[in-house]
Amino acid sequence: MEGTAADNLPILGDETEVPQYEGGCPVGQQLRFRQRALTRVPVVGAVAAAALLAVAATVAIVSASGRASAARKAQTDSSQSFFLVQSHSSRKCTGTPGVKFAESKMTTSPWKACAAKWSEDCTDSGCCLDWGMKCYQKNEGWAACKASCDKVDEKNDTWTCKELSPPTPRTDVGCEEHCLNDPSCKQAIYNSDAGGSCSLTAKRHSEVVWAGDNYNSSYCGAASEEAEIKKLIEKASGQLPMRLPPLPLNNCSWGGEDCSETKCCNDVSCDEHFTACYPYSCYKKTEYFSGCRIQAPPKDWDGTWLGGGAEHRVIPAGGAQVQIQGTSLYCFSVISWDAPRPKPFWSTEAELANNIKTHGVSIFQCDGHDFYNGIQTPKAAWGSFSNIDAFQEIWKNVQAKGAYKNFDWTVKVDADAVFLPNRLKMHLDKLRTPKGSKVYLENINYQFKFMGALEVLTREALDLFLDRGHTCIRGKHEGGEDFFMKGCMDALGIDHQSDFELLHDKYGGQDGPCNDGWAVAYHFHKKIISWNWCYNEAVCGTRDKSCPAGLAVEFVMPWKPNER
Repeated sequence: MEGTAADNLPILGDETEVPQYEGGCPVGQQLRFRQRALTRVPVVGAVAAAALLAVAATVAIVSASGRASAARKAQTDSSQSFFLVQSHSSRKCTGTPGVKFAESKMTTSPWKACAAKWSEDCTDSGCCLDWGMKCYQKNEGWAACKASCDKVDEKNDTWTCKELSPPTPRTDVGCEEHCLNDPSCKQAIYNSDAGGSCSLTAKRHSEVVWAGDNYNSSYCGAASEEAEIKKLIEKASGQLPMRLPPLPLNNCSWGGEDCSETKCCNDVSCDEHFTACYPYSCYKKTEYFSGCRIQAPPKDWDGTWLGGGAEHRVIPAGGAQVQIQGTSLYCFSVISWDAPRPKPFWSTEAELANNIKTHGVSIFQCDGHDFYNGIQTPKAAWGSFSNIDAFQEIWKNVQAKGAYKNFDWTVKVDADAVFLPNRLKMHLDKLRTPKGSKVYLENINYQFKFMGALEVLTREALDLFLDRGHTCIRGKHEGGEDFFMKGCMDALGIDHQSDFELLHDKYGGQDGPCNDGWAVAYHFHKKIISWNWCYNEAVCGTRDKSCPAGLAVEFVMPWKPNER
């Protein structure tokens, strides 16, 4: 049998420099190991029976082997202490970064559990479950997880404020080492979240149950088990990149409904400027009914608090082993073709739409696009009652046409917004939304963080909204279409990601020229000439047609504040 890439790797000793291999370190970067009994070298396997791994998804395999008897030193974050690891030349561990394998019911952990913030003693573990917390010592008998430490706290108690660390660093390599030194251990799973955890089992599994950059799963065993381990890795690699399973939907109650079972509420109440919003809470009234309220319950209620608002879930970026949502775009604008000019010196919606169509820009640069006929409302002000109802009818038209189903994302964009679809695709590449996620994008760090000039959501999110959005219509509608839609999507269990650089909106106090080079849409530009100036600033850097992609303009005026 011919040698594999792993056969040619050097045995690493004191001061050994690791040469660069495909799939390894960034160009020009070298890793230096000092007395490492365990080595971790990225390898890209060949698709062959003789290879260490058949990588259908370019899986990086990390090989850890106890070839030397020297002690491995690792310095903790806040002290000069070291820990010693003994390795055995007859065993080695092979890790797959970014995945979690299935586990047996019987698992063990070599590390003490991390502590919850404030209330649990972290003296022994030296680590904290909650992000941003550190373990600070109060005295020899107590330490707690806090964001910061004062020598004298609010209760006038004194603290040493010594920052404690885990007895041994909680790393994937450290987790592997524990398995390597336990002859009964065959699988190690490391999770970097919540302070770091290590799960060891006496049985190997090839099923991939989750993918995320916080995980590392390793098989450990003797040289006689190498063939079995290779087969398991091949089975695992065939499941990658992984499409993450869908998350459960929210099941909370609306005002007036019984929340005894759900113990959570969909409704929120905001001040008139949307600077602060508060969820309703579920209170017990009687043995037979509980209700959602924003105020404390009346005296004739039982008054027991059962729960608060619906979970507002954020979807993190998908890891290296996760299938990612594509970037094809279905874009549309709603145009009231017969509507008059809102002000004498502004353009009509029809004029703005025809300008976009003539130049083939904005939604015409998407993979699919449409104009939908607007419904004139009794009041033109954004945020009126009829604005919400009108857009419910428009979304029904989108559903009836069904074109959105052929694309990964749907984008509703106002005609008076200068919209750059290619930039949106660059933002989506950075967001790495897991494939199939029901997600909308928060687009601006202003008020409720979802302004209607640019609404972006996945096909799967729109499927759910179109199917069940009508259940959000309950009595008086507060706010505009965008506030209503965001609240409805949250209530339905549609998750979100945040990219506050998507939209520059004058309503959000973001006045200025359109030459930042990164925003996806600039709102609002009510006159064709100002719309074209902004477009030229975005693609050329100047207001005139100074590049091939620019638009011809009759004249140019310098930018000034509050330009419309």
